[in-house]
Amino acid sequence: MAGVVTRQSKGRERRRAIIEAAAEIIRDEGPSAVTHRAVAARAECSLSATTYYFSGLDELLAEAGKVNIKRWAERAEAVADEVERDGVPATLAEAVEAILRACLPRNISLENHYRQLLAAAAADPIAGSYHAGRKRLDHALGRVLRRIGCAMPPELVIAVVDGAAVTAISEKRDVLKTGRELVTLLIRDSWQPPAPA
Repeated sequence: MAGVVTRQSKGRERRRAIIEAAAEIIRDEGPSAVTHRAVAARAECSLSATTYYFSGLDELLAEAGKVNIKRWAERAEAVADEVERDGVPATLAEAVEAILRACLPRNISLENHYRQLLAAAAADPIAGSYHAGRKRLDHALGRVLRRIGCAMPPELVIAVVDGAAVTAISEKRDVLKTGRELVTLLIRDSWQPPAPA
């Protein structure tokens, strides 16, 4: 019996490693770069393993999409936890930074991030996973917005951040600077500084 459990556990680990490898490829190179061969090389497993654990490439893409949207939601949730724990940002600039930290990935190329998001539209399984997981991301940003006293819907704020990023990338401008400028314009009339203690 212990041998069966060990094999099942190894199988789950291998399946998870394959999904993580596919998710990384999507983030690094875009959905079109996800092939069984590329995933096997990144996951350091046999090519046959990538077909054994999934009914086809579409299932693998959908699972990888779930991993990516979960990562983005967890990043936003961590910012929400921080803002709820540490209190309302003291300045408008700090409030804007909290929003941008919740919306934008760090330590990766933002240009690559937005290229792969746009490319996901051509990959229905990934687009479906992103759409399904978007509620969690919206909810986390909604927590940040409520804590900083901003009544804007999270969907609108994300649309402005995403629009700022695409504008900046297409015009060869700095993404974070453009995002700061536009989010500041968006929330400056609704943001309230914290009341003195």
